[in-house]
Amino acid sequence: MKAAVIHEHGGPGSIKIDPAFPDPRPGPTDVVIKVRATTLNYHDIFTRRGMPGIKVPMPCIMGVDFAGDIVETGSAVTDWKVGARVMVDPVDRVGPGGLLGEMWHGGLAEYCRVPTHHLVTLPDDVSYEAAACLPVAYGTAVRMMHTIGEVRRGDKVLILGASGGVGTCCVQLGKLAGAEVIACASSE
Repeated sequence: MKAAVIHEHGGPGSIKIDPAFPDPRPGPTDVVIKVRATTLNYHDIFTRRGMPGIKVPMPCIMGVDFAGDIVETGSAVTDWKVGARVMVDPVDRVGPGGLLGEMWHGGLAEYCRVPTHHLVTLPDDVSYEAAACLPVAYGTAVRMMHTIGEVRRGDKVLILGASGGVGTCCVQLGKLAGAEVIACASSE
């Protein structure tokens, strides 16, 4: 398969397009997804550059945000079927931690092996492209607004950087929670 791979940390030139990277095979509780859409997230830049304290296994296929179709299932997979449209939550909430696209191969490839606990059903009326924009931005916003901030109806919330991905999500989540949202998108 074709994949964008890093073999060492570095600048943009460290990313190489490998036209013959080995195809992934599912483990018993994994699926293989044909990637239909992926995005570049700033976390991919962190992974490429290298982050203090995080040892990324090499070679590494980056890409934390992606969506696609299941094309193969592992022997123990019963809840997911070939052909299902899915989005991937890159955060490992069950295993040792880390992210797909960082500690395990991610979505900057034609195919990706994904443990089933990372899968989210993609409704037919949501495009692959829209779904691939959601996981990290919305996941970060949910953590900020609800898990940590506990934003409630009637709260006043100031959102700095409201024009970016996470900021836009925070504005939407704040309004949905019934908060009064004050959004800033520039210092000018």
